[in-house]
Amino acid sequence: MTSAPIHVPVPKVLAAGSFRALRRELARHPTGAPVILDCHEFESADALAVARLLRIIAEGRAAGHDVRLAHLDDAARRALADVDPAILEQDTVPRRHPLEVVGTQAIEAAATAGQVRRLAGATVAGLTRPFGAEGIKWDRALRQMALIGVEAVPIVVFISLLVGVVLALNGATQLRQFGASIFIANLVAISTTREMGPLLTAVIVSGRTGSAIAAEIGSMVISEEVDAMHTMALNPVRFLVVPKVLALILMMPLLTVMSNLAGITGGYAVGVLGLDLGSDAYLSQTVQSLFMSDVTTGLVKSVVFGVIIGLVGAHRGFAVRGGPEAVGRAATSAVVTSIIACIVANAGFTALFYYTE
Repeated sequence: MTSAPIHVPVPKVLAAGSFRALRRELARHPTGAPVILDCHEFESADALAVARLLRIIAEGRAAGHDVRLAHLDDAARRALADVDPAILEQDTVPRRHPLEVVGTQAIEAAATAGQVRRLAGATVAGLTRPFGAEGIKWDRALRQMALIGVEAVPIVVFISLLVGVVLALNGATQLRQFGASIFIANLVAISTTREMGPLLTAVIVSGRTGSAIAAEIGSMVISEEVDAMHTMALNPVRFLVVPKVLALILMMPLLTVMSNLAGITGGYAVGVLGLDLGSDAYLSQTVQSLFMSDVTTGLVKSVVFGVIIGLVGAHRGFAVRGGPEAVGRAATSAVVTSIIACIVANAGFTALFYYTE
């Protein structure tokens, strides 16, 4: 009589430690017993994880076990496309109740929020100690300022200039019907300083810097450099996160000012060269339409956006598990998450300033 198969769960990430634990678990069962490796939670279908899984199967079969795989997702099945079909069970992943799915996502969201909160707390603690043996690494911070700020100026100015041109052209389409083309200056100046300048800068920096932060830290995680820092009693947040967040806090307002000037210049070019409004009249209208609160509103937003980009990128980097493919996914996730978070924060700030002014 054939004995009932033994189900052994495969962990979500088949790292070195879980790989050794799974081998010990397989060796513990009696020889000849059918063993099904349940891959329901297995998500690391990169080359290294697949190679470890195949080694476990080979060692188990060499020891006399009838080892099979079950509940593989599509990515894992594609990675194992050339494997002997005899080791693949035909079972499909069981359907989960909608409440279970919602509950799982809520738990994961709460866990992520806790991780971000702890990361933010450690970062704030590092920023409050600017000098001393445990202070900010200023050499790293200065290098990050050059990478985040100086090298981003050309693309920020170029895109903001074009956006200013687009705003002026769209405004002119409507305003000149009423003989109010001069108010294009108001439209471009206010919308650029309050909204478009800081938000455009945040989107550009998210694509350039947010992805770079996630990729850099993620590469250090999978190469075990972060573990080595813990072993040497070095704080990874102090060395890897604090300099980047500090550079973002200092550089984002400066980039936003550059974006504001470029956007207003684009509107000026359209108004003066395209609509013959007159240089002095356009500049005078721009100055009259702007208040200091318009500029400071955008600068406050830019600082918050910088903190969001830095923390999201760092969190996605520290959360990397698996191989090089996971680093790419973390970089993409960092960009998408930071852009969404910045847009949500921008909407909140706009509503707050609207009702408090």
